Amino acid sequence: MSHHSGSYRNVAAIIALMLLVILAVVSLLPLIETNTWWIRYLDFPRLQFAIAMSIVLALYLALRGRPRPRDWIVLVGALCALAYQIYKLHPYSGLVNPVAVAQAECREGQSVRIMVANVKRRNESADVFLDQVLTTDPDLLLVMETDAWWDERLASLSSRYRHQVQSIPDDHAFYGMHLFSKLELISPEFDFFFGAVTPTVVTQVRLPGGEMVGFIGVHPRPPLAWSQSTTMRDAHLLQAALRARQSDVPTIVAGDFNAVPWERINRRAMRIGRLIDPRVGRGLYATYDTESILMSWPLDQILFQPQLTLQDFGTLPDFGSDHRAVVATLCHDAAAAQHAPELLADDLAEAEASIDAAR
Repeated sequence: MSHHSGSYRNVAAIIALMLLVILAVVSLLPLIETNTWWIRYLDFPRLQFAIAMSIVLALYLALRGRPRPRDWIVLVGALCALAYQIYKLHPYSGLVNPVAVAQAECREGQSVRIMVANVKRRNESADVFLDQVLTTDPDLLLVMETDAWWDERLASLSSRYRHQVQSIPDDHAFYGMHLFSKLELISPEFDFFFGAVTPTVVTQVRLPGGEMVGFIGVHPRPPLAWSQSTTMRDAHLLQAALRARQSDVPTIVAGDFNAVPWERINRRAMRIGRLIDPRVGRGLYATYDTESILMSWPLDQILFQPQLTLQDFGTLPDFGSDHRAVVATLCHDAAAAQHAPELLADDLAEAEASIDAAR
């Protein structure tokens, strides 16, 4: 090996080592309890960080061969960070049994098919989206980021969905929401948690067999650079979880959470609301961002309580938005032998603290 070749390999190994330090730090920063937007954003690309760390680690070993003693501190730190990423992501791999066990049969009148879609307000591919709705044929359709333009386009669904409610903002700076249903909606209302401009729809739904289920449709605003911490988003998700916990009927919480399933706040909301995540044991099912390969994670979710069992779950093809729609078919089964995530000792106190901060 020439002197120059050895020097280049040494420099490349040092660069790889520096990258490992950076990747380890950004992987572990979300362990800090904070509402700072950029630290909480680091929870989103865990898969991307894990892949990047694996590649850089392999590159370093290929360049260096046998690590130098002083490099072991960085390598051990990087391996710990990689192990932490795997720990956070492994529930969504095939290595874990699905929490919600698919049911082959559902008694007539007991099932409900749900479709959740963030249409992106500036997206004008309404025809593509409407065709997707007709093909999917959900019983409940939650549409987010709507406005007056989308309200006009969605009007064609009225003949198919006899029951519908909508909240359309006067100010173009904020998002609207539509809920369409083939099934009877009982006392539907839009709530604006903590005085926020983002609507949350809360209703009960009467299934064809007569049983009632609850439905809470959420779309909290995301953490934004320099202007918006995660305080309101977290409180919205926790408030929805508390509503589900207090409900006297099996409840579904669905929408664009602007949070990933493995995030600390999402896991707490699932424990508080006794909510089951259909992605566990099935895969990530990324829904955002359809316009980016690197920025791809599951923001759109359909969670449900144990009296509801999953028949199918998946995402739909791109329809022009920056989100894919997500679809699930659930069966009301009071005898279902499912277990929701167990409440931890500090969950309710932490939820109350987050809600107080939002107020």
